[in-house]
Amino acid sequence: MKRKQITALLLTAVLGVSLAFGTTGCGKEETGKAAASKEDGSKEFSAFMFLSGTPFNSDWEVWKEVEKKTGVKLKGVVASSNSDYATAFQNMVASGQLADIIACDLTTDIEKLGKDGGVIPLNDLIEEHAPNIKKALDNDPNLKYQATAEDGNIYNIPLGKELKSSQFYWIRQDWLDKLGLEAPTTVDELHDVLTAFKNEDPNGNGQADEIPLFDRSATAETEMGEYLALWDSSASFYPRDGKITYEPLTDNYKTAVKNLAQWYKEGLIDPEIFTRGMSARDTLLSNNTGGFTHDWVSTGNYNDSLGADIPGFNMVAIAPLKDQNGNVKERDYRYAECGWGISSQCKDPEGAIEFMDFMFTEEGSDLMNWGIEGKTYTVNDNGEKAFTEEVFNSGLAPVEYLRSLGSQYRAGYIQAADYEYATMNDAGKAANELYDAHDEWFSAPKLPELKLSTDGMDEYKSIMSGIQPIVYEKLQSWILGSSNIDDEYDAFIQELKDRDIEKAIEIQQTAYDNYVKVTK
Repeated sequence: MKRKQITALLLTAVLGVSLAFGTTGCGKEETGKAAASKEDGSKEFSAFMFLSGTPFNSDWEVWKEVEKKTGVKLKGVVASSNSDYATAFQNMVASGQLADIIACDLTTDIEKLGKDGGVIPLNDLIEEHAPNIKKALDNDPNLKYQATAEDGNIYNIPLGKELKSSQFYWIRQDWLDKLGLEAPTTVDELHDVLTAFKNEDPNGNGQADEIPLFDRSATAETEMGEYLALWDSSASFYPRDGKITYEPLTDNYKTAVKNLAQWYKEGLIDPEIFTRGMSARDTLLSNNTGGFTHDWVSTGNYNDSLGADIPGFNMVAIAPLKDQNGNVKERDYRYAECGWGISSQCKDPEGAIEFMDFMFTEEGSDLMNWGIEGKTYTVNDNGEKAFTEEVFNSGLAPVEYLRSLGSQYRAGYIQAADYEYATMNDAGKAANELYDAHDEWFSAPKLPELKLSTDGMDEYKSIMSGIQPIVYEKLQSWILGSSNIDDEYDAFIQELKDRDIEKAIEIQQTAYDNYVKVTK
């Protein structure tokens, strides 16, 4: 797209949303947000950027290195005292004074802003000025989907992921060894192992206090999805042979719920599974009572932190279990996250996209993933990187320390696999190596949040607001045994149909068809 066409596009967009973003117009000096070119040829862009309650700080060492290498300085527009992303974002949008570069926690935020004219479509800018971003989008269908809005425009350069695996099935290998058991490979074998954990005192304290299966996020609202997945189900939408299904309507769902209810009755599942919350992992592993869970790579860190207090403690990742039909699937998958876009009030969108393109070069990637060579990492003669003792001895987790310098921040780049491996202990590395060696386990992962049109989103939210509470309430009551799925399932199905679940499936099907089109 030529500059004249870009200017016309920006003007049209901003005029169309003048009520939302004020009447200052694109690039007028009174916005105070225009990119400034300095006498030495360097540039400055204002930036709305946030991560985990921390606004962007242009004094971070990593971003000073970025400035040295690119000639571009970012100036944060959010006060360092502001820790609330949502409020800061809403206030910026309401003011009509948009930063040149806008990073969002949620893709829906930046895409709505784009459709309203607050950020510009980047398709042509990428084609003409960002070869590294273009290559990344062409090579990674998931990155491309995260970038591409329902209307076909790219408003967002995402934060991509090289590793596939997000969560893993973890089991106490030391308990298996003590009881003379092999790691389970099927869901039925898992039942037998959990039963042994319950009844045969693997922690050796003479008490029946073991909690065979536990989880730190299995509220009804989060669907208890990792464990419904043991029988190839969930409490949400899922594609099968190109068709979207709502899984609570399926036989697999009924099978999964009945089995989980039976396991709960047998004492194989944490009696506080729905209420213990995020402390579950730390509490149950620290007191040597937890046996099996589905969780992030950090679960392997307990081998180090608890080894002195619990001799032989050994949590290991095992392959996903074969379901009732003999299939092995890992539904959880890493998807790209929202990164950043360019405001319609930015005077130099070409300069901004060229700056963003730097993050997809080797130099930019190293800064965002590893930090500063010689300070936070070293490179050996074979080109292999390793973090310095400073990273591991800072008193913070490695990723927290890197973020304190500006690395691993909310922006558009690829989160590198080698960075993640370098922060893992042996159990974590083994988990990722096991799962990433089996592409076939991820042949049908859980979908990312599908993108809907504005009208479709409104109708979908209206329908699901009446359906999801019913599904979650019934799921919990059936598992806990306060009611019986066999007695209530037919009426449950009819109520979902009466509340237009079939229309919601239709809306999701349209979105899924677009997902297939974008990612093929």
